[in-house]
Order: sequence, then C-alpha cells, then structure tokens
Amino acid sequence: MSTDAGLSDRASNPPWWDSDLAYDFLHSPVAMAAASVALVLLIVALGADMIAPYDSNNPASANVIDARLPPGAIGFAGEHYILGTDPQGRDMLSAIIYGLRTSLIVGFSSVLLAAFVGITLGLLSGYCGGLIDSVIMRIADVQLSFPAILIALLVDGVTRTVMGRGAHDALAVPVLVIAISASYWVQYARTVRGLVLVERDKEYVLAARVTGVAPVRIINSHIRPNVMGPVLVIATINLALAILTEATLSFLGVGVPPTKPSLGSLVRIGNEFLFSGDWWISIFPGAMLVILSLSVNLLGDWLRDALNPKLSDG
Repeated sequence: MSTDAGLSDRASNPPWWDSDLAYDFLHSPVAMAAASVALVLLIVALGADMIAPYDSNNPASANVIDARLPPGAIGFAGEHYILGTDPQGRDMLSAIIYGLRTSLIVGFSSVLLAAFVGITLGLLSGYCGGLIDSVIMRIADVQLSFPAILIALLVDGVTRTVMGRGAHDALAVPVLVIAISASYWVQYARTVRGLVLVERDKEYVLAARVTGVAPVRIINSHIRPNVMGPVLVIATINLALAILTEATLSFLGVGVPPTKPSLGSLVRIGNEFLFSGDWWISIFPGAMLVILSLSVNLLGDWLRDALNPKLSDG
C-alpha cells in the first residue's frame, strides 16, 4: 500500500530533471546556449578576485604611464595587457571582469528587491481589495506614467543631494539598487494582483477561509505558490533590463563612481576617446554588455514560452 502511494506521489510530483520544463530546456538549443553563456559569465564575475589579472577596484593597480595602450600591448614594467588599458592605465580585461560583477550584483539585487515589494503589494492588493487595492493601484498607475530611467534618475538625484557626494559614492551600489527597484516593482504588483483576483475565489481558498485559516497563512501558503510562475518570467526578463538600466545610469555619470568600474561606466569612459582611435576602451565593455543582456533575454523568452500552456500545446 505504501509503495503504491509513493509511486503515485512520484507520478504526480516528478523530480525536476524529469519534469516538462526540464524536457523543454534540454530540447531547446537556444535556451541551453544562453544558459551556458550566462552561467560562464556568472562564474567569471563571482571569481573576479581569482580570475582577473589585476584588482581594478584598487587605485594602486592603475598606472598612468600605461594609459590607453592598445590590445596586446606590453606595459612599462613588462605587464601584458590582452585587451589594452583605459585612460587611467587600468587593465581592460580586469576592469571588464570586475565591471561584470558590479553589473550583476546591481541587476540581481534590484530584481530581488523589486520582486519582493511588488509581490507583497500585489498579494495584499488582490486579496484585500477595497481601499487598499485602490490606493496601491493608483500609485502604480502614477508610476507607470513615468519612464523607468527617469524614476531612477530622480531617486539617484535626491539621494545625491541629501547624502552629499562623498557618502553617495560610498553607497553608490545600494542607491542604484533602490533606484532601479523603484522603477520595476509595478510590473510584479499588477501581475500578481490579477492572478490573485482569479485565485481568491477558487474552492481551495474558500475552504481554507471556512476552516478558519488566517488570511496571512492563506496568502502565504495557498495563493502565493500558485502565482509564482509568471513572476519568474518577469524576473528573468527584468534582470536584463536592470543590467541595462544600471549601464545607462553609469553611462550618464550618475551610477557607480569612476573608481569602481561597471560595464556602463567603462563604456562612458571609452566613449570620450572613441574618436581618438582608442576604440577598445568602449567596444569591449559594450560587447560584454550585449552578450550578457542577450543571454538573459533569450532565457527569459524561453521560460515565458515554456510556462505558457497555450504556446506549449501549439
């Protein structure tokens, strides 16, 4: 009897490697290639301290004598710069690796914070309804009328004014995370609210209410797990958008300070010397940004199609 029950549970809840999602992934060359590239970039970013030839976050690693050397050049003290150097004399390969880590930290942190705020407000708005729903959705509607980059610039400008330049530079990454999160929480909130409006009137929720289960437990244990599929798709796509937003802010000079490289700040620095013939300072970080964003976007597109039953059936 227990053996039959175990087989029944296994059939209804197969392990992840035997699920339909894993099957779709293993039979999608584009998804596998995108995941492989994203995984390699993530490993490189996490292992920046061991992989990068020089520590680009350390001002002592910059050598003005070796500034703006082309790819493959040999430095004054015999250093070999595979991708050349930037105007500060930093090794471009090391700067790109550390910049990749900064961009990924900002991107992941922004998505996590935006998802947490958006999911919480969406669950609260959809389940409670009434005045709470109206207030949250009107705030969301107002925010949707402003471009995401404008909201991020506004948050960054306010914190820069309040904190002062020195304190702002020291807390540049947390400020960027808050600024970008403030731009993207609305998508999660509106999506989750719509799904909760569908789920809250289903029989399993009504049965939980009748048996006296607390609303917080109903939301957390019954409704939330059933709305996470679309949220995962939004989070994957928003990761690429958050990375590009960080790059845009850094390109505009309101992101991380020049002493802490990111892909956006490296592109901005290189743009000033692009017409002087120093193409590598801008092209290499820009190419890394394109590869990173493209791989994450392709993963998001595959995940959206795989989790959409209408597309799967077609």
